[in-house]
Amino acid sequence: MPRSDAMSAQRAGTIAIVGPRDVYGGFRGLGLIVEDADSAAEAERIVGELARAGVALIFIAEPLVRERPELLERFRREIRPVVSVIPNHQGGTGAMRRHVRRLIERAVGIDLLGREEPAKGR
Repeated sequence: MPRSDAMSAQRAGTIAIVGPRDVYGGFRGLGLIVEDADSAAEAERIVGELARAGVALIFIAEPLVRERPELLERFRREIRPVVSVIPNHQGGTGAMRRHVRRLIERAVGIDLLGREEPAKGR
């Protein structure tokens, strides 16, 4: 079901999280949009709607990105929205760090974060 023009205007320039509502629902208290998605296909549809509505920053649950990595690649060349990964309650697998590292490398031409993962306990 397409979003209304009023809904689009409310969402312009905002931040959204796409993933299971029971994991990310608390972010609503911070003023973020939380869209419920339990599958990568559903997340892809929702991210497209949010992008068309003018949402500036969209985080997608890491398990959904692992299921369909092209979710990030689809918006890689766009100025807006910025689409990134957010870990779930079980912790991250490093996908977000790798994604941010690639974004920085593309923007400045060098890998500022380094190829090595930081040592534990430092």
